[in-house]
Amino acid sequence: MTKQKKKQIPKNTRAIGKVATSATVRGTSFLQYAVVTGVGLLLCYLFWWPLFQGGGLIGGDLYPYFFPQKAVLADSLKAGEIPFWNPLVGFGYPVLGESQTAALYPPNLILYSTLSINSAYNASQILHYLLAFIATFALAKSLGLRTCGALLTALCFVFGWFAPRICLEWAIIGGAWFSAILWAGVRFLQSNSRKYLVYIALFLGMDLLAGHYNLAFITLLVLFPLPLLVSRAGNEGVPANYVNSWGLISLAVLFGFSLAAVQLLPTWELKKQSQRQAVSEVFAPTYGHMPPASFSQLIKPWKWHAGEQTMDQLLQEATSFAVPTATNKAEANIYIGLLPIALIALALSISQFRKELMLANHWGWLFVAVVGLVFATGWPTYYLQNFPGIGFFRGPGRYSVVTAISLSILAGASFDAIARSRQWAQGKVATISILLFSITAADLWAVSREYEFGFAPYIGRQVFYATLIDHPPIEERVSLSHLKDLERSTDFIRVYAPGANIPTLMNVSALPVYLGLGPEIYETGQVRVDWSLTDPVAIQEAMDRMRAFGVSYLILENPLDDQLWPVTFIGRKVEPLLNRTLARQEPYFYYTIKNSRGTVYFKDPTTTSTIKDVHITPNKITIEANCDHSEQLVLTQLNYPGWKVLIDGNSALSESHLDLFRMVSLSKGKHTIEWVYRSNMIRLGACLSLLGGLLLSVIWWRIP
Repeated sequence: MTKQKKKQIPKNTRAIGKVATSATVRGTSFLQYAVVTGVGLLLCYLFWWPLFQGGGLIGGDLYPYFFPQKAVLADSLKAGEIPFWNPLVGFGYPVLGESQTAALYPPNLILYSTLSINSAYNASQILHYLLAFIATFALAKSLGLRTCGALLTALCFVFGWFAPRICLEWAIIGGAWFSAILWAGVRFLQSNSRKYLVYIALFLGMDLLAGHYNLAFITLLVLFPLPLLVSRAGNEGVPANYVNSWGLISLAVLFGFSLAAVQLLPTWELKKQSQRQAVSEVFAPTYGHMPPASFSQLIKPWKWHAGEQTMDQLLQEATSFAVPTATNKAEANIYIGLLPIALIALALSISQFRKELMLANHWGWLFVAVVGLVFATGWPTYYLQNFPGIGFFRGPGRYSVVTAISLSILAGASFDAIARSRQWAQGKVATISILLFSITAADLWAVSREYEFGFAPYIGRQVFYATLIDHPPIEERVSLSHLKDLERSTDFIRVYAPGANIPTLMNVSALPVYLGLGPEIYETGQVRVDWSLTDPVAIQEAMDRMRAFGVSYLILENPLDDQLWPVTFIGRKVEPLLNRTLARQEPYFYYTIKNSRGTVYFKDPTTTSTIKDVHITPNKITIEANCDHSEQLVLTQLNYPGWKVLIDGNSALSESHLDLFRMVSLSKGKHTIEWVYRSNMIRLGACLSLLGGLLLSVIWWRIP
């Protein structure tokens, strides 16, 4: 652009780019957002088409972790209650404390109460991908990007960083609110309108209620530097009042925490009894980092995704300057496309293009991108493990989301700058944009499939650890199971089986356990057995432990010697759910444990007293017992704060057995014992959430 032409530009034109005024935002019409929504839906279909057709996902944490939680949520909601305790996984755990069931997350309350588990999960994933795409587009527009650049930003960020993490439910849910919160923060700084502070609080509250706090924490780390990255309306010639901006944003964040207090306080309670009380062998905050050598995937994806070695193997070998813990390809992945990276390099290295960048602080965004990579290495976590928030989470590779959003914004802004500098006509801009968008979408699609396209009958079914399938086993989780045919003394049994929590999908309790944040007992060797033991003393100790833990049935991959083990062989069967989810062809070996005591038993093993009925739901446990004399009744559910016991309708003292389970003393006669979950933390959190909601409503109403 010549000097003469620059003189013809109104003085405020560049300011409009630097500061997205209210008029600029209003210029993003409803029609534009309709088009953006359509583009987002098209991309969702291209990436996840089986989810639209009734198919589903399998692999990664989907069946061992997410689906068992969602099954309890769906079953409870359809029975007319919200679950606050999961009685199936191990000896139970507090649903809100562990958090990732997201039992109070509004979209979950709607989806899982009305749809099947698979359909609800699919709908949640697609809706959050769409929300993330729209929110990222809005964020880019608020930063001054044109429509084409903003679309490129949304594509790079949403389908670059999140697509390979499809096996992790929390990723795109946290990503959607990540972009929404940053958009609200930018708009507040640009307009000084307090309504955007309310948006920050609402979006953060939703993010926290969704249950995965790691991305929410990272979002806040990006939100607070925003005043240094975004120009603000009406501040021309006036020194920036950063203290005021940070103070108001902090207030909005506090309101966001108050809205989610009903979720946060139970988590705080569980944390003090969990495996995350301190750094240990079972909890390493640096697990899931990005070795510095892996940064090259930004410019050489084929090296990491198309070589003879898998990315996981390459990560194991990338030890130079890497923290001494393990990682995996889902945590250590970052990619936004080759052409977007090339655009950034062009725009920042050529002064003619750099002058046209409409970001208020493009070097600041580049600096933020670098900081994100530094944190992703895990070294800051290694040295700051005792800093509030840092040491609570695993997976420092997730800090690369900061790099991804920063580079995506720079990519969109770079395209706009090049188009302005070259004075492309509107039609040419549209044509080049479509070509650039299409190539980048194909690039991101290919990398998310790691260049493996041969999964019949369609291509591109394998997405890192997840596989897109047409007939997900979750749809027939109970009807196909052999566990429904087991002879039961009560309606509640516990099995020891492979697949961590997967057997709980068949409405039985199961050991061992897999939880992100759970009671410490589940990470000890007590709940696991080495079935290859041959020492009689060790075998006796293991089986006594299983009986005390209420285990009645075994489902094992290999046979046991019934001369050594006190078990009864039932048969060898294919367990459809376990076989499909664990990709096993051979049948499993079914056994009963001799002299099993069940999940509810009397402490005295020689007693003649009987247990007539056991009925366990997430929030209430009812037991009918007939005592021939005074007894102590043991319930093999965790003796966790919040449980109250009633005997024949009267309050009673709940005791502890093995410093682990609940126990109550009974007199001679017939009794009805009820344990009811009434958590004080949930009550206090609900009050704080209600108060925060009321105050926010008043603030919103009073905003002019």
